[in-house]
Amino acid sequence: MKGDRFKTAHIVTTAVFAVCILAFFALLIFLPKHEGELSSLEFRTLAVNPFKASGETLARQLVRGELSANVDTYLEDHFPARSFFIAVNSYTSRLAGRNAVQSVVQGRNGRLYDAALEIDRDKIGSNLARIESFAEELDVSAEIVIVPNAAVCVEDELPLLHPVYRDAEAIAFAAEHGKLKVYDLPAVYKRAVGAGEAESMASLFYRTDHHWTMEGAYVCYRTLCDAVVASPRDKGDFTVESYDFYGSFYRKAGLWLTKPDTLEVWRNDALDNASVTIGAGDTAVKHIGVYDEAQLAEGEIDRYAAYLYSNNGLTVIENEYGNGEAVMLIKDSYGNSIAPLLVCDYSTVIMIDTRYYSSSLPDPSEVARQYGVSRLIVVFGTESMVTESWLGYLR
Repeated sequence: MKGDRFKTAHIVTTAVFAVCILAFFALLIFLPKHEGELSSLEFRTLAVNPFKASGETLARQLVRGELSANVDTYLEDHFPARSFFIAVNSYTSRLAGRNAVQSVVQGRNGRLYDAALEIDRDKIGSNLARIESFAEELDVSAEIVIVPNAAVCVEDELPLLHPVYRDAEAIAFAAEHGKLKVYDLPAVYKRAVGAGEAESMASLFYRTDHHWTMEGAYVCYRTLCDAVVASPRDKGDFTVESYDFYGSFYRKAGLWLTKPDTLEVWRNDALDNASVTIGAGDTAVKHIGVYDEAQLAEGEIDRYAAYLYSNNGLTVIENEYGNGEAVMLIKDSYGNSIAPLLVCDYSTVIMIDTRYYSSSLPDPSEVARQYGVSRLIVVFGTESMVTESWLGYLR
């Protein structure tokens, strides 16, 4: 009798398992696919059926060993209830004590942190040398802002067990070994909070994204203005609009229950009427206003991309209300949100993002001389300073 019960249970278990496999297989085949569409949760394009490619392409992928990987990606992207299972994996991993999922660390109060970086001093040194050489070639004043991981500033919301963040070490190394002024941004932020110029350290960084908030960018902007004895714009000079925002950590970690951030857009006449030219020559694209209004629309995913139309190799912003001078901003994506503040002061702000630069664009030095650049500002996140390999375009 006991053997019969065991046999029956074994048959039932096998049958249930087979039914589940067949059900998921059927769903995978017959459910509508969203090939090539942008995932609203993960902010990436979902894979297209690899077998829709031409025979020549399929043969090439097969020879290179790429076809099986493409098939796996396609099946993963269109697996039934994929978002649900991603969330289950993320939350169960944390319950099991594995805090870092997809290189994202979950802290207190719904705050998410990036993984800690290895500090490559040689890379920092070579990047500093590139920047210094470029500033010397232009014969202009120059300074560097390295934006640290939020974990360096918002320490009270870190989990009890967390990786060691060495961003402050990278900033100190750059300040000690470089020829240019390097701002100690954690110290700047600490003074601003202590003086009541910022609400708190937590208000200077997003909870679900690696970037600084507009308040974080504004504190840095005021410091940059102090360096040239300029009068920074007051917060009261702007009209502020707020939008719900889910950042890169949210999309990467799969923690779909996390509350949204608030992304701010600061407006005034200078910013709404500024001329923005992306690219150069016949392929240049021109806009009016420093914000991509389409990215702020309801349902849009990456609202941070509204700042200066996201990342582009060369962007020239001209403002008729400015001081008659031109500044060049060498930046990664952190620079996109501080650039509007600089636009309020300067007649011309030239943004150079070497990650997206190409040989079809004029050399940055040529652009600088064309517009008569008098100041060079570098704004990089720590990751760019310790990994950036494209600064060779600074010539």
